[in-house]
Amino acid sequence: MSVIDILGENGVFAEKLDGFKVREVQLQLADKIIATIEANGTLLAEAGTGTGKTFAYLVPAIIKNKKTIVSTGTKNLQEQLYYRDLPKVLEIMELQPKVRLLKGRANYLCHHRMYQALHSKIIHNPDLAVPLQLIEKWSHTTEVGDRAELEGVAENDLIWRHVTSTADNCLGNECPSSAQCLVNKARQKAMGADILVVNHHLLFADMALKQDGFGELLPEAEVIILDEAHQVPEIASRFFSQTLSSYQCQDLLNDVLKEAGEVTGAHAVITTQHQQVEQSLRDLYLQFADIKESDTMTQLLQRKSNKEHLQLLQQSIAELAESLKPIITQSKGLQSCFIRCEDLEAYLDELLGEMQPEFIYWYENRNKFFIFHKTPIDIADPLTKFRQENQAAWILTSATLAVNKSFAHFQSETGFFNSDTLLVDSPFDYANHAMIYVPKDVPDANDISFNQAICEHVLPLIAQTKGGVFFLFTSHKALRNAAQFFQEKLEKPLFVQGQGSRHQILADFTDAKNGVLLGAASFWEGVDVAGDSLSCVIIDKLPFAHPDNPVLQARINKIVENGGNSFFDYQLPKAIIALKQGAGRLIRSETDKGILVICDKRIMTKAYGQQFINSLPNMQKTSHKHKIFASFAKI
Repeated sequence: MSVIDILGENGVFAEKLDGFKVREVQLQLADKIIATIEANGTLLAEAGTGTGKTFAYLVPAIIKNKKTIVSTGTKNLQEQLYYRDLPKVLEIMELQPKVRLLKGRANYLCHHRMYQALHSKIIHNPDLAVPLQLIEKWSHTTEVGDRAELEGVAENDLIWRHVTSTADNCLGNECPSSAQCLVNKARQKAMGADILVVNHHLLFADMALKQDGFGELLPEAEVIILDEAHQVPEIASRFFSQTLSSYQCQDLLNDVLKEAGEVTGAHAVITTQHQQVEQSLRDLYLQFADIKESDTMTQLLQRKSNKEHLQLLQQSIAELAESLKPIITQSKGLQSCFIRCEDLEAYLDELLGEMQPEFIYWYENRNKFFIFHKTPIDIADPLTKFRQENQAAWILTSATLAVNKSFAHFQSETGFFNSDTLLVDSPFDYANHAMIYVPKDVPDANDISFNQAICEHVLPLIAQTKGGVFFLFTSHKALRNAAQFFQEKLEKPLFVQGQGSRHQILADFTDAKNGVLLGAASFWEGVDVAGDSLSCVIIDKLPFAHPDNPVLQARINKIVENGGNSFFDYQLPKAIIALKQGAGRLIRSETDKGILVICDKRIMTKAYGQQFINSLPNMQKTSHKHKIFASFAKI
């Protein structure tokens, strides 16, 4: 069978799938993917909303009968692909390849850690004991052990940290429950898959493991497809990084106590040193009480007392390791804790000593929580090295890869040079169904009165809107201020990010039909609300990343050192991609209509603003409020 036989006018999809529409852009994308697979090449493809890109990459992968890994941006999209899209395609094509779903180890129940939790002090904590009992009951019936199965315990419940494993605390083949290991069972099934569905976090965790020579999580593949590929730079950067967090330290301390409790006399050996690490952590929390939320390690260590407290933590961890050394032969668990102590001590030694110039060392500091990061300034090299060692065809697709019709920025970030590229526009009629409104009578975006002014400006527009409204913010502070404003002024249902789970907020907003949702960060992408439930998207500012971000600053410095222009080479393209994601929430089906309000005048007054406009779908544009009111009347 060919692509045209399946997705064409007289194809099996048109014959068997109700509501299926033949789309030339979908056929064009699918043909290009077929050619890339046959050539064992690399393709970067931007496919606008409504292209049907999921079918466009699944059908070629299935036709060519190659061992394929499909990676998605989130676990939700991963499950949608595995449970809905793939079964539908295979049923229509009447084929039955082996299809498997694999998530990261933190998604699977660990029987050994559950047993330890059931015999630890947390059983006396009702917030943890109640969900723990539900998990224990579920453990007797589940075959997969995926925590998403258990409806009675939220996926973000703290109990999961106690009953799932990490690469640090997994005991491997020496675990008493290794025969029941649900992670191993899931991975064994994955190894035999013809089509394996993963998410980017797992894919890049696998790449990082292979880079360090520690084996692999995923099987070798002949075709690797990355959907939502615009997320690759950020996720790859995270997994080619190294971190040390207060959570890691606390988990280590908890595990030392659990493992020592199973070896006669071990508690007495480690108690003093264990208490010293606990005290060092408490002292560090106090020491960091007045420092910035995020900065470079160089800045942090300029204060002598900060460095001294980190040295005390390092010393106490080293002493805990020494206390464990005589008893590690009595337990695989204690041996694992000893190795973790040594790893933490070595990482602290690097932070306090000579730092490698190709990395940026930085920290995040929150209320009683800190992380030290070692992040590569450039991810193109490790990504290129991995691709060279893996002789697969690579397909990267997203609705937001290109900037001003060019893939150059994405290629420079990821090293995907010499790739074929394809840009297919959305088949939706944006010119007649959508309009961009940029108000001209609001203050400049950096004016202190800007946030208040735009809320007052859009209030009558929101009142006129017949459907729902997304108001997307570039900062949580602006979101909080807007929430306070609209709670007092708005006569429509108001939904605010952080006041409930993301899933529940979206469900309630969709049901309301005329609500107003205030969101930042995660609400800019991966949100699909079609129909009357969303007919207006408001964006407060052009989404330039905050210049205080240490990683951003390090990458800017590197570009400048190499003779580049950091604004046009990096900051502007990043902002354009982010704006495309936010604007993409508006039109989700061919019958949708809506207004995109961009409150930041720079898109019209600055020379670079045209690059933003050129990167968005072709919509009508106005700065006149009366035209917007007339447009609202038609929606």
